[in-house]
Amino acid sequence: MNGVVNVLKPPSMSSNGVTVYLKRLLDEKRVGHAGTLDPGAAGVLVVLLGRSSRLSDYLMGHDKTYIAEMHLGCTTDTLDSYGAICKQQTPKQAYTVAQIQQAADGFVGEITQIPPAYSAIKVDGKKSYELARKGINVQKAPRKITIHDIRVLEQTGPMQFLMEIRCSKGTYIRTLLEDIAASIGELAYTSLLVRSCSGDHDISRAYTLDEIAAMVQAGDDSFCIPPEQVVADLPKVYLQSNQKFAVENGQRLRYTGELPQGQFALYCGDTFYGIGIAEDGCPKLKIPLY
Repeated sequence: MNGVVNVLKPPSMSSNGVTVYLKRLLDEKRVGHAGTLDPGAAGVLVVLLGRSSRLSDYLMGHDKTYIAEMHLGCTTDTLDSYGAICKQQTPKQAYTVAQIQQAADGFVGEITQIPPAYSAIKVDGKKSYELARKGINVQKAPRKITIHDIRVLEQTGPMQFLMEIRCSKGTYIRTLLEDIAASIGELAYTSLLVRSCSGDHDISRAYTLDEIAAMVQAGDDSFCIPPEQVVADLPKVYLQSNQKFAVENGQRLRYTGELPQGQFALYCGDTFYGIGIAEDGCPKLKIPLY
């Protein structure tokens, strides 16, 4: 099978656990995903099948949207409700949605963020969360991210606020919520985290694992999005059909028109082959997808 699946990941299941499950269910050797989602979080996990696993870098670069709940009053070692409490502090006052929104507005734009100890980022070849479980907290370099928008949707409890966050790749929402609380002198952890959108893949069109299993049993593979549809936002370059052999054998390609800047979807005749780039004025197949 070759394509992308918009999976609705359940909480308490790792992203890797989802790929292992689908690998067995679909009898597909190559299964990956385009961006880890915390084990305790739910929502959109973009899973890549077959040759489409080569789209990982392309899809991971897309913006994400999250629904997250900030719980004031304490912080945990994992910065979510699954961790052990580290510190507790009664909030200084009863906050309103407007006050939390004002604090959150200060984080919109390009900001610097230090990845949390419990994250999948690698340190000297080992995942940070593996080191953290052993009590080893390695200082990680700050990284630049972009927060496009934060909306405080509602107050869900005396110390809880629900937010919608649109951000760039590499954003750690747990760290962001902790930092927002710290900016007003408070402690906080993330008590709910749902990824509602990853690029063009929205939670409203995501499939649960049970739904996928039922479709497979019924012989229905419509849950798998073909790679040409995944890259539909890219400009298209069409080669003459007589270059089929050249495309499939990595030979120099001819094109008389003006090539787009950056990446483009490369077709030969009506057949989609993958993502191409311009090299020395000629199209070149960079990521073969068929």
